[in-house]
Amino acid sequence: MGAWVFRAAPFVGAAIIMVMAAGCATSKVATPPQGDGATITVAALPSDDLAGLYIAQDDGLFAREGLHVIIEKIASSSAVIAAQLKGDVDVGAGSYVPYITAQAGSARFQILAEASTLGADTRVLVTTSRSPIKTVPELVGKKIGVNGTNSIGTLLIGELLEENGISPKKVDLVTDPAGFPAMPGRLQAGTWSAAFLAEPYVTIAEEDYGVQVLADLDQGATTDFPIDGYVVTRAWVSDHRDAAAAFVWAIEQGQALAETNPGLVEAAISKSDALPHEVTAVMALPGFPTGPVNQDRIQRVADVMLRLGLLDEKYTSEVQSGSLVKSLVSS
Repeated sequence: MGAWVFRAAPFVGAAIIMVMAAGCATSKVATPPQGDGATITVAALPSDDLAGLYIAQDDGLFAREGLHVIIEKIASSSAVIAAQLKGDVDVGAGSYVPYITAQAGSARFQILAEASTLGADTRVLVTTSRSPIKTVPELVGKKIGVNGTNSIGTLLIGELLEENGISPKKVDLVTDPAGFPAMPGRLQAGTWSAAFLAEPYVTIAEEDYGVQVLADLDQGATTDFPIDGYVVTRAWVSDHRDAAAAFVWAIEQGQALAETNPGLVEAAISKSDALPHEVTAVMALPGFPTGPVNQDRIQRVADVMLRLGLLDEKYTSEVQSGSLVKSLVSS
C-alpha cells in the first residue's frame, strides 16, 4: 500500500485551536483549508460520543470551511462499511472495531480524527428494574442486546466478562438492527436479559423505564478506552484532499468546544436526537480528543480485539508490531 501524504493544515489548525483555548497568543496563524463547496455524507451513530460532529454542524463550522455536510443516522458503524466501500457514504462516524477488522482484510481506511474516549457511565450494561440479575456472573447463559455484532459493544462486554472470570462465549449477544433508540423499549419487553447502551440512551432508559445499571464498562482494561472516530477510505481521501482537510479542521474545532463546554454538547444532542432537557442535562459525557490521531490510543483497541478473538490469530504479528493500526493512522 502506497503512502498517502496528508496536508499539514488541519493538524496545524488543531494546534492553533488548543493554543488559543489555553489563552496563549501566536504571531503566525495558518489559513484554514477550504472545502470548495464539497458535499460530504457522514453516517453517524446516535450517541453523545459524536457531539463534536453535531456542534460543528450546528455552529456552522463546516459551512465556514466551504463544506455541505449531510448527517445520516445509523444503527452501528459495521453497517456502513459496505456503503463506504461502494462510495455511497463518505465518512463513517462510529466504532473503530469494525474498521480494524476490515483493515486487517483487504480494505484500506484512514482515520481522519478521533471522536471520543470512554467516560464513566457512557457505555453500560443495564437490566430491567424487576430483573433477578444483580451481578455480572449471573449473565452466563443469558441474552444481551447490542446495537452491532463485533463492534465496540462486543469488545467491552467481552472484556468485562473476562475480568470477572467468565468466557465471552457463555453469553449470547443479539444485535438489534434498529440500534440504541429502540433498545430500551425492547429490553423492557423482555427481548433480552440485559442490554448494552450508550448515552443519551442510558439516561432515557433510566427515566422512562427505571432500568438498573448492572455494570459501567469504563473500568479495568477499558478505562478511558477509545470508542469512536471519523473514518474514510483512502480512495476517498485521494480524490478529496481539500475536502478532507477542511472536514478535519472543522471537526477539531467542534471537538475542542465539546470538551470544554458541556452546555454545547447538551444543546447539540438535544437537537440531533430530539431529546428533552431532562435527558440531555444529566447524561454522562465521554472524552473528546483533539489533535492528530493518537496511534498508541487506537492500538489499545486492536490489542483487546486480538486477545478476545475478535481478530483472527493470523493477524497477530500485524497487531503486535503495530503495523495494522499504523496503516489506519499514518498519513
